[in-house]
This record gives sequence, structure tokens and C-alpha cells, in this order.
Amino acid sequence: MLSKLKGLFSKNKNPLDMPLNKLNESKIKLDIQVKKLEDELSKIDDQITMLFNKAKSSKSKSEELTIATKIKTLSQRKKQLQNVHGLLNKQMRFVDNLLVIKENEQILKSTPLWNILNSMSPQELENHLINMKINSENIIGTLNNALGITDDMLSSASEEHDEDIADILNTIHAVKEGELDIDDAKEIISEEKEKEEEDDFEKELKKILEE
Repeated sequence: MLSKLKGLFSKNKNPLDMPLNKLNESKIKLDIQVKKLEDELSKIDDQITMLFNKAKSSKSKSEELTIATKIKTLSQRKKQLQNVHGLLNKQMRFVDNLLVIKENEQILKSTPLWNILNSMSPQELENHLINMKINSENIIGTLNNALGITDDMLSSASEEHDEDIADILNTIHAVKEGELDIDDAKEIISEEKEKEEEDDFEKELKKILEE
């Protein structure tokens, strides 16, 4: 199973290109594998408990040694399974987070954040997705915080600078600082829009007059 998963999550492939149905299939397979491992770990624990209870009534050093050897073998097996369990849990986090991203792909593609995610190497993106928990209710904010993405990084990733958005953000900051109340802020935004429309009208009129 692990070899199949390694093939699915190839280091040379961009995880963002993985189809949603394949991700859901992977999640189901991982769930099954994790459940099997947990069942086996539970059985080993029961066997170790039984052996310790048996050791209580052992009659000889030889019998104690036999029981101790069995406990050691089971303990080693348990440790191996725990290591595999840990790896599968990492893959589960990776798949769960990637699913959230793919389910919100259209939203993310409308922001500079998608370009940042897409520019990461497969290994870098996988490492991030293994070590975070994405909140689907506020995916953009959660990803920004989890990836340590700053406003400057988002600005540089954006293909174009929207002056209208920049003006609105400045107005928002003024409201947050108490320099403006909301009614004044709305009026400022409205006045800027009207001025822009007047400027456009004057330009068009000038063109007509020059013809």
C-alpha cells in the first residue's frame, strides 16, 4: 500500500494537478489501511497483556525467558506498525488538506494565493500540506497564516495592481483607525467612483471633438 501511495504522490508531479476523484479514492484507501493497522496494534496489545498475565504464574526461569522473548518480538512488531501508522497519518493530513484546496480551487484561482501555491515544488507543497490543518470555512486566511504568506508576497504574486481595491483598502484602514466612520467611508468611495466616471466621460468627449 505504501508503495502505491508513493507512486500516486510522485515528487515529480504537482499535487494541485491531481483530479478530485483520485484524491477521494486515495482517502478511502488510506482510511482502510489506517483502520487495519489500528486493529492489528490493538491485537498486539491484547497479546502482550495476556503474556504478562501468564508470566505472573510462570513456574521457572525458562518459562519466564520464553514469555519475555515473545513480548520482545511483539513489542518490536508494534513499534514497526506505529512507525507505519505515523507515515499514513501524515499522508492523511496531506490528502485531507489537498482535498480542501481542490474543492475550493475556483475561489483560490481568483486570488494571488493560487499562483504562490502553484509555484512551489511538489516536495515543498507536500511538506506544507502534511504539517498544517486547513480550515475550509476560511481557506484563504488559513492558508495565508499556515504558509506565512505576507501582504507583500500576495501583491508580488498578483498579475496586476487594482487601484480601486487599493483605494478601498486605504479607506478600510482609516475606518479601523477611527479616522472615518462608515458613512463617510461609503461617501468617499462613491465620490471616487463618480470622479472616475466623469474623467472617462471627459476623455470620450475630447475624442469626439477632435475627430
